[in-house]
Amino acid sequence: MAEIKSKQHEQFYHTMLEKSGNTDSYHRAFFYVMGIAEETRANINQMFDFKKDRINPDGMHGGWQTSGTVRVCHLAFNLWNGYTEKKHKDDFTPYDLFCREFTPYFIEGIKLKYPEYCREISDIKPGWRY
Repeated sequence: MAEIKSKQHEQFYHTMLEKSGNTDSYHRAFFYVMGIAEETRANINQMFDFKKDRINPDGMHGGWQTSGTVRVCHLAFNLWNGYTEKKHKDDFTPYDLFCREFTPYFIEGIKLKYPEYCREISDIKPGWRY
């Protein structure tokens, strides 16, 4: 099982996969990462359009965003489709994204997105897939 931050994180992950109707690596990585912070869980409908099955970058400008949640959203968006903001590409680099508090969970999100490249990593916990 991938490392989870809380029961709310795990419940969010499974609920969002079910709501989206898709369990590919894009959705698994995106919803795992977006579930890390309480604020991103609470504002998921501003960040993801379930009807069109796509991210919503306009949600990045919500008044609820903090420096930590911005990092969460940047990584989730980048894992979704390589998204970066043209004016702020440097904000999407590992240097800027990997703040200490969320780093273990960010790494789990990367493993979910790229399982075929992470098979050799010894601490992958199989089974936390939908």
